[in-house]
Amino acid sequence: MKYLQIDESNKDIILELFSKDVDKEGFIINRKTGIRLVCPYSKMNIEVNDFSILPGTATFVNNHAYCFAEHIASHF
Repeated sequence: MKYLQIDESNKDIILELFSKDVDKEGFIINRKTGIRLVCPYSKMNIEVNDFSILPGTATFVNNHAYCFAEHIASHF
């Protein structure tokens, strides 16, 4: 599986591809509903400057080690 680092050079393109926008406070929102995304593991809103998309999914998560550990534990 190929990994792509999300940074300033590609962040806007990635959000566009997944139909996401950013609200005035810097959180990622669903473009159609305007609702903030919530990380399924941390249960917190996802900030545009500190997020990942889980490999092989369209799941946005916060960049916290325990979020990745929870994902691995629940899927393998």
